[in-house]
Amino acid sequence: MEGRFLYVMAKYDEETEKKLNKIKKALFDAGFVKNQASDFPNHITLGSFELDKECELKDKIKKLCKNTKKIPVSFNNIGLFGMKVLFIAPSVTHELLNLQEPFNSSYPNNFNWVAHTTMILDEPEVIQKALPIVAENFSSFSGYIESIVLYEFSPSRFILEEKLI
Repeated sequence: MEGRFLYVMAKYDEETEKKLNKIKKALFDAGFVKNQASDFPNHITLGSFELDKECELKDKIKKLCKNTKKIPVSFNNIGLFGMKVLFIAPSVTHELLNLQEPFNSSYPNNFNWVAHTTMILDEPEVIQKALPIVAENFSSFSGYIESIVLYEFSPSRFILEEKLI
């Protein structure tokens, strides 16, 4: 997307963040540098919105987090969006779908939303070289989503983080 938008993201617990960063470090150590924006934590994007929705989104996030327990996630899959994005995906559960549902207006009929954490975003020839490195460094693991964050991007501006109960 071109321009500035607001992004609502599900953020992981510290141990999950470490496991995902270990894979990103293997990519970096192998010479890959065009990873996803480094000023964001690893996350699942729940929705993207126009800038005028900031107050509405803050209220929605606060209300949701006050009524939602932290969500267990199991990472079992490596995936691709075409040959431009290489990601690790959690198994989709009812809890994860329920977390995303309040923000699905940015994904009409929820058809385009895929729960994932981007490892690298680049050209097809780079993705082809990165795939074996991610595969070598990935094995299934479990963790938690423990907060929802709101950022503006581009440029990056942190707006809000609310912990799940």
